[in-house]
Amino acid sequence: MSEISISDSVAHSLARYRNHLEFNGYHIEEGDDLLVCRHPRKPNFFVKFISARGVLIRIIYSLEPNVKRIHLLEYMNELNSEFLFMKVYIDDDNDLCIETFCEGDYDRTNFSILLDNIEYDMEIFGNNKLTREYLQ
Repeated sequence: MSEISISDSVAHSLARYRNHLEFNGYHIEEGDDLLVCRHPRKPNFFVKFISARGVLIRIIYSLEPNVKRIHLLEYMNELNSEFLFMKVYIDDDNDLCIETFCEGDYDRTNFSILLDNIEYDMEIFGNNKLTREYLQ
């Protein structure tokens, strides 16, 4: 595990998320106000602390460069219409981002439910016929 220390102002909140995720098999690296979470069988993601709000969960994928933008937009629209808990968009770096938000302070039960919700939508993502074609 990386020894980069997260700032004192967010250490307590992110420490609880880190412990929860490590218990669930994730390898965690710490940044200033975020956790980089890697798992051998589940999607990797970032947990970013949003002061006085909660945490943002973001999964990022690189897109195939030769796919037309209109096709990507139609693909994302289809995913957004099927997702129940997450949203998908293209960021400024032309990466596909999938996000959800956990409101408030850390709560073990609520965070466990959020992780289940992420898995639910990520199954939809993985089963979409265009996912393998459009991602690098």
